[in-house]
Amino acid sequence: MDNTDEILEYIENVIYIKTGEHFNDTQKIILQESWNKTKKTYEQIAVELGYSGNYIKQGVGPKLWRLLSKAFGEKVTKTNLHSVVHRWIRSQTSQEASNRQKSIQFFSEKEVDFQSLDVETDESLCKCVYEKKPLAGADLEFPQDSVPLDSALYIVRGNHEERCYQTILNKGAFIRIKAPRQMGKTSLMNRVLAHAARENYKTALLHFQQADNSILTDFNRLLRWICVNLTRQLKLESDINDYWDEELGSKMSCNLYIQACILQQIDSPLVLALEEVNEIIEHPQIAKEFFSLLRFWHERTKTDANWQKLRLIMVHSTEIYIPLDINQSPLNVGLRIELEPFNQQQVQELMLRHQLNLSSDYLNQLMDLVAGHPYLIRLAFYYLKCQELTFTELLETAATDTGIYRDVLQRNLHLLQKDNELVEGFKEVLDSDKPIALEQIQGFKLHSMGLINYHGNQVSVSCDLYRQYFSNYLN
Repeated sequence: MDNTDEILEYIENVIYIKTGEHFNDTQKIILQESWNKTKKTYEQIAVELGYSGNYIKQGVGPKLWRLLSKAFGEKVTKTNLHSVVHRWIRSQTSQEASNRQKSIQFFSEKEVDFQSLDVETDESLCKCVYEKKPLAGADLEFPQDSVPLDSALYIVRGNHEERCYQTILNKGAFIRIKAPRQMGKTSLMNRVLAHAARENYKTALLHFQQADNSILTDFNRLLRWICVNLTRQLKLESDINDYWDEELGSKMSCNLYIQACILQQIDSPLVLALEEVNEIIEHPQIAKEFFSLLRFWHERTKTDANWQKLRLIMVHSTEIYIPLDINQSPLNVGLRIELEPFNQQQVQELMLRHQLNLSSDYLNQLMDLVAGHPYLIRLAFYYLKCQELTFTELLETAATDTGIYRDVLQRNLHLLQKDNELVEGFKEVLDSDKPIALEQIQGFKLHSMGLINYHGNQVSVSCDLYRQYFSNYLN
């Protein structure tokens, strides 16, 4: 095995089998440079990739070598990388048999001869055996809310994670994560918070779905809710009434409180995550005041040492369609992350992590059905892995009230039926075979539900699952 690409692929297979993790793009580059002995420094690699030297030297690099050491069972460095890997390869009695076994673990050893099965050329056999006897999935986590931090089922998409990890360590960091419902926003946010915590930063989370409607409709109460919530999460002590002054107003009172009772009391940066901000967008006047406050906080980080401790993450599922002054809006500052559906390669990777091996034909049919939607893909793999239905049964019942997607479909139907104008707008989309123009706010709301995709200023149904189901109920 002399080819560098083959070696690196082999190493990544070992990493996954031993740790459940995959290399990110930056780790792959560092590993390749080390294997080829180019003698590039971390600083040189950082410059080529557009990162800071410290980010590679203190973050990505050390984590890579720890991961390799964990997988190969001995300390791995740039110096001994070749010898460790070659020693590992020699210790394997049959590399070909081992590799095949890792890629098709779902087959029973009693029913399939691993030595003779050619997965790529015998897809019909794969289908037959798969529908007959997949592995039990008793230990597999059920897809819900977010992907746990220690889960092997989290799929990295592009360089979003790396950009967020680097950005959050900067003074005045402001990260905005946007995507429709159940696309992975919370999973990414949690990983950024965990990364900050590993750097000994303080972290806090304000989830606006947890706020009573009476709080979301009263700006003064909203700011008090934020202040009290932060104080308790950070286990600090203070009396909010000592800082709340009607003459100064809610914003000034809130700012004075956060500066004196939060930022001046902590000795490390604070990462504050604001989740489901779209709950506030439903109340336009409150939203205007709130977003201008966020922008003010961000501006203070440029000049005030105390406020430089604050870093913000804002998570929302819809475009912020209320009019905002460009100088008071938080939408034109910071790092914008917009999560997209899984592509074919990412879906295939998630399939392998479930220890499944669907044929390319089956994968294409699944992609046609749900268009790479992360949650819908995971739900399919969960039920297939747990042997609760065959792939054929999944397809036949998917767009019905008895299929595995019934909760998602019924929830969206309920939300649609609460807004007649939204129903009429979505009907127009369903009735068209090509993208159409839609009233802006209707489009934003439907997109936040994950029901449509944008093509410039036009929209279309996001996947065939929704077209099949809602065409029956709304027409």
